[in-house]
Amino acid sequence: MPRKPTLLAREAKAILLKRVETLTKDIPLPTLGELAGELNVHPSTVFRILRDMVTEGLVWQSPTGKFYAASAQRNALRGAPICFVGREVWQWSRLYHEVLEGISEVCAANESPLVALSSRLLVRQITPTDPPVFAKKKAQCEEIARLLPMIPKGCAGIILDHVWAESVIKAQRWPGGSRLQLFSPGSPSCPGIGPSHEAASSMVADYLRKKLFRRVALVVPFEGDPSIDAATANLRRVLSEFNITEISYPDFVTSPAKLKSLLAKHEVVICPEDNVALAIADLLPPASQLIGIQGTGVLHAPHARLRYDFRRLGRAAASNILHGTKAPVISPTLISQQI
Repeated sequence: MPRKPTLLAREAKAILLKRVETLTKDIPLPTLGELAGELNVHPSTVFRILRDMVTEGLVWQSPTGKFYAASAQRNALRGAPICFVGREVWQWSRLYHEVLEGISEVCAANESPLVALSSRLLVRQITPTDPPVFAKKKAQCEEIARLLPMIPKGCAGIILDHVWAESVIKAQRWPGGSRLQLFSPGSPSCPGIGPSHEAASSMVADYLRKKLFRRVALVVPFEGDPSIDAATANLRRVLSEFNITEISYPDFVTSPAKLKSLLAKHEVVICPEDNVALAIADLLPPASQLIGIQGTGVLHAPHARLRYDFRRLGRAAASNILHGTKAPVISPTLISQQI
């Protein structure tokens, strides 16, 4: 979880905000060292504050590393709406709720409406642990064609659900404004923003080495979700040094007793989707460790889990569209009572 700012950090940010208001677009802020001396805080604290201000669209960082006021960029799109095109609202997981909250924060600060256009066919799922059914490319093209006329005129940009196929996005004639796809590595036709699967896999591998785990099970929740598939592929690659048994969760949905027996043979069970991880938690014996890596906050102690600041990811997505700020790489933290 993100750390709560200290009183000194909050005071430093307030001073920096006033400082930025007086800058012209061509004059950078002083160096981190100079600002740290003025504000009586560590340079890393100054950098963290400025990084958050970049995400909020208050400043921007040039390729040289210097920070400038973002007022000129902000004013150009002030009040322009952002459009989210994705699954129906009732299907938004906790992850998507947090992302949309972050987007809303930046939209509110910029006086920009957030318009959500929903596709009933993009993702179909009865319960969070049922394997989802994703629309085929032909159906996706038809859904995009239906939704495109609904995008407001003068839209600043469009944020796309991560399950839209790259070829479908590329084939459309989109209205003005930039585009960004959530939880995607991106493409020339549509940049992506999302968490670092590589950082997550490396963090899990380090944890397994530290705890000397050897009998490892990887539960594959389902296939077809680009983000979950990427996370699973990264786990396979990074954890190749361990004795990994792959378990396909859909094969055991109707046979929990068999799944429980299989899970009991392993010291640690890893799952790249948190709702499925939560479902199998009660099937594990006390001696086994569960690690959920999606980072949604659904899992709690005593299970080990990764946690991402998805609100920050949402703020970064909206700021990228409204202010042209560079989207940061979102890395997780590992939370475990056993460390």
